[in-house]
Amino acid sequence: MKFYITIALIIIVFLVGLGLGYFIFKPAPYAAQVTSQVILQSLQSRGFLVTESVLADQKVVIENSTGSVWKDFILGQKITATAIMKTSLGLDLSKLTEGDVVLKGNKATIKLPPIELQSVELASDINLDNNQGIIKRIFDNDDGYNQALEQLRKQAEQAAMIQENQDLARQNAQTEIKRLIKLLSPDMEVEFK
Repeated sequence: MKFYITIALIIIVFLVGLGLGYFIFKPAPYAAQVTSQVILQSLQSRGFLVTESVLADQKVVIENSTGSVWKDFILGQKITATAIMKTSLGLDLSKLTEGDVVLKGNKATIKLPPIELQSVELASDINLDNNQGIIKRIFDNDDGYNQALEQLRKQAEQAAMIQENQDLARQNAQTEIKRLIKLLSPDMEVEFK
């Protein structure tokens, strides 16, 4: 029995020694140093940040007219197209440079790139109404889809890039960037130029 008590005491002394050793020599908590370079690389790695999407019902009328009523009857074309277009706005964070992120103490000042249009895409089918002249219908039957799509895209780009949408995209970008920086350093203040 004395043997078991000796082994138990050895184990207890060993465990107490491990515990004391840990508390005396425990490693200091690692505090990551957040620098402007760390913030810059973190933001650049996000690439293009889409912060606003706009859905718009677009309508275009394309008239391929010769200027003469008789020629239009034979060769003319009038295309009416409607579709719902989705445009995505945001900013390209990969364009940030070292001078765009300035860190002074606990305050980061970030100069954001301009708002850009990332994509314009169809959100529905294109509804086409194509009126063609007699000869054009027989010899050069063009459904007008490509012309309509091109015009719908241009119109959607112009509609999306109004100042109100750009302001919304910038506000959403600032909110998202603040959230990203708070993940790096919870007590960091963020200001935008």
